[in-house]
Amino acid sequence: MVQLHSTASHRSEPVQRLTLPSRVFCTEFSPFPWSSNLLAVGLQSSVTIGQCWFTEEDTNTTEFQWEVIQEIHHDTRVQAMAWSPKTSLVIVPKVLEFATSGTDHKVRLFTSDLVDVQVRVLKGHTDYINSLVFEPEKGEQIVTGSDDHTAKVWEDGECTTTLHFKSPVMSVQWHQEELGKVLVGQKSGIISLYNSLTLQPILSVDCGLAPLLSTDWSQSNSLLLAAVVSTELVMFDLSTPSLPTSRRPVHSEGARHVRCSRHTDSLVATSGRPGNCLKVWHTKSSGGLVSSEMVVVGGLSWHVRLPYLAVGGDREVQLFRVSY
Repeated sequence: MVQLHSTASHRSEPVQRLTLPSRVFCTEFSPFPWSSNLLAVGLQSSVTIGQCWFTEEDTNTTEFQWEVIQEIHHDTRVQAMAWSPKTSLVIVPKVLEFATSGTDHKVRLFTSDLVDVQVRVLKGHTDYINSLVFEPEKGEQIVTGSDDHTAKVWEDGECTTTLHFKSPVMSVQWHQEELGKVLVGQKSGIISLYNSLTLQPILSVDCGLAPLLSTDWSQSNSLLLAAVVSTELVMFDLSTPSLPTSRRPVHSEGARHVRCSRHTDSLVATSGRPGNCLKVWHTKSSGGLVSSEMVVVGGLSWHVRLPYLAVGGDREVQLFRVSY
């Protein structure tokens, strides 16, 4: 176990830096409460799985600790990652399960008992897979979204359904409290909700801009949608979905990532150009809470219960503690 010392107290500086062997392309905290301290980091040819101990949650811990649990080979650069709800280190047998997309347009489903790793390769997309998500209750299904203008549903290693769109699918999401709905965000600026059983459309909203490169569906408020489109952060309230509830310029040369805080609906993080800039915004005010220049940004991910934001970088993951 590695004990890391805090590097800064100012909120625009990371409070921790986790050293990795190479550039980070994806960063994902587990979104499930029973595995919330697990962090997956996607690299050029491997995935690092680690566990965080925070002083806020562990009375036996006097300072933050980070331990690498497993390093797993990956045949290509990791494009995107998602955790399965089957993952748990608190029951026996211990299980790590997650899925990745690679630059070879394939999905890989990894299952590990912390010693042996099993990999299942899912083939069917013909272009880059931008996003993937597990059904959040049992984890038997995976939804993927791709540059090939499709979203696919997978079960038991096979594609069971394909939805066709008019532009690349940049984001797919499945909400833990809205199991009957799947969200699909298209590059054209259209965000749609589908019935997760019938895959019939429920509603769509239009950002009025393009390109949309990322969306998020707030875990703490299932009515809240966020998207980064062109240079703007666009927010929707699904109880009144006809028009955005807010839009603000966030990155003058293009916004790339957006992630809503998982423990409050008041915080949202974005990254974009110029300068691979990370910003954290308060949803109900115009001011920014964090602004930090990065060498690269390899994904954003919030802890499910604590005010920590993990940001992938150049051979490190930076942890920001965001309070307001």
